[in-house]
Amino acid sequence: MSSGIDTKHGKLLAELVVPSSSWHIQPEKQDPFKTKEAAVDYLNSHNEPLYLHVPLAQSEDFVRICVTSRDDDVVFTIKDISNGGETSLHYSHIKNLDSTIRTLVDECCDKKIKAL
Repeated sequence: MSSGIDTKHGKLLAELVVPSSSWHIQPEKQDPFKTKEAAVDYLNSHNEPLYLHVPLAQSEDFVRICVTSRDDDVVFTIKDISNGGETSLHYSHIKNLDSTIRTLVDECCDKKIKAL
């Protein structure tokens, strides 16, 4: 499964990101989820990539990261011609999301992000 996100992975991700005051998670052409329940309802009926919007430190800009599943891994991809990159994380280690995304953004964009 490389073009969508596994429901289990999406639910774990939503548990971490939805309560955040700065990070957002959403389907491609919809508003960010406001509650974990809204995310779960969506994930139960859709198998599409999700997108993380992660704000950059000391800036009004953000990094948009595509989130998909590949077997038991959650895959994070920055799709940008000049600042692209990808990393993955086994779903059982999703609590390491903040440090994983920090490393990806730092390596690909040479930027720092705001905390989860």
